[in-house]
Amino acid sequence: MTLEERRVIWNKRKIEKRNRMIKKLAWKVGVVVLLAVGILVGILAFSNSAKAKEEKVYYKYYTAIEVMPGDTLTSIANDHLEGYDSVSEYIEEVKYMNSIRNANSIRAGQIIHIPYYSTEIK
Repeated sequence: MTLEERRVIWNKRKIEKRNRMIKKLAWKVGVVVLLAVGILVGILAFSNSAKAKEEKVYYKYYTAIEVMPGDTLTSIANDHLEGYDSVSEYIEEVKYMNSIRNANSIRAGQIIHIPYYSTEIK
């Protein structure tokens, strides 16, 4: 084998080795890019779900109101129901706070204390 033939073979091997290295590097870069994109998508999804879960904070307060003609505990409850699971739950709390045994026993002019929720700190 001549020197020129050896150089050609050596150059071919060198080129093949370089091509294999380039392919390996391309695979590694591809994997890193895919991982980076996956992590970024995960972070964005978590960030959006955290924002979606952000809820307003409600603070519970109490106030005194005068019962107006035609008012019932149900109508008062409907006006101040936010923060309660049901009208009956609210009415029970108002009855307890004011020592009311019968929900129909309130009358116009009576002052009762009621709970309410607000997002403002007062």
